[in-house]
Amino acid sequence: MSTWWKKTSDLDDDQKKVISLPKEGDHLVLGPAGCGKTNLLLLRATFLVKAGVTNITVLTFGRVLKEFLVAGSTHYPFSSDKIQTYLQWGASLVASNGIAFDDFGEFAEVRARLLKGLKEVAALKKSINVLDCILLDEAQDYSADEIEVISCFADQIYAVGDDRQRVTSAIGGLDALEAKCGEPVVLKKHYRNGIKICRVADGIRNEIDSEEGMEATSKYNEQDFESSVIPHSGLLLADQVATAIPEIETQLFAYPDETIGVLCPKQEDATAVAALLLSSKVKHHVQMQNFAGGYSAFEPNKRVIVTTIISAKGLEFRAVHLLGMEKISRFRNLQKNLAFTGVTRAKTSLRIYYDKSIPGYLEKGILALDEASTSDPTLDDLFA
Repeated sequence: MSTWWKKTSDLDDDQKKVISLPKEGDHLVLGPAGCGKTNLLLLRATFLVKAGVTNITVLTFGRVLKEFLVAGSTHYPFSSDKIQTYLQWGASLVASNGIAFDDFGEFAEVRARLLKGLKEVAALKKSINVLDCILLDEAQDYSADEIEVISCFADQIYAVGDDRQRVTSAIGGLDALEAKCGEPVVLKKHYRNGIKICRVADGIRNEIDSEEGMEATSKYNEQDFESSVIPHSGLLLADQVATAIPEIETQLFAYPDETIGVLCPKQEDATAVAALLLSSKVKHHVQMQNFAGGYSAFEPNKRVIVTTIISAKGLEFRAVHLLGMEKISRFRNLQKNLAFTGVTRAKTSLRIYYDKSIPGYLEKGILALDEASTSDPTLDDLFA
């Protein structure tokens, strides 16, 4: 499937049902990476707008995904200003109600101040602050308190999420949404990740050959693009970049009009990698994107996107290079989800780079490649 669906036949039956859920009421949709949750969110927004429900907003957790969606908003019949980050939307709402809000400092501190400010606004109970619907992407990254206060500002909530991709310390968001929305709609099939990439993802979660694993539920077509995963060990960061550059050159040629993700666990590594790439042979194809900070629009002609794994949440790339993965363990209780999220950004090609060692769960995922199943032959293959 392409990044943007353009016609009804692009959707499977389960996805069609999700878009056409009753216009009234709250809805929660859960599903794995690559099942189309973000696309479904935008199509739901389209459904509402065309049904006359126009006072809506789409909230993303991070700025990079927001900019990506804005770049693709020409595919949808609503203005790009309806797509905002949670921080952007909340800060504007607090300010419009005359409440002081300081958006400088560490993200966790800003987030806590925003929650406090939104609670103050909610206590005012002004009808002018209430939207027809808030459509919430990456809902697993919100706390229960945040979901409760966000719900005060909408007649309806439509949320999508996947707890396996939670990469913040906030907890309880999906539970709070289930309490509000009732039984969630669960999507099981996904289309993004090739079989070998699924094997690595399942190894990270200790779900190799599980009926609930990514491999078992994948509808990726290996006949179109055969998936591949290659680890590169024993390399310092600069050497990791040097190793990646020739393959990035090849991928730019092999996958015209598709994006390549260069992702790091740590922001400082992503910054260093971007600097090296911007002084290399592929420099004219490279753009750097950050999780927070000021406006930085996506540049469609620059197809190599350098960012952190957290910033890449919700995005997908034909090829992904995960650099500096020896530092993934620094994320403690979130490291497995972060590794899983990074791996599942890749559609076809995944390269994993590290210095001395990586955690055992990631090693297990890589070792699972030796047992990767092949796709079933087609009828034509039987006579080849």
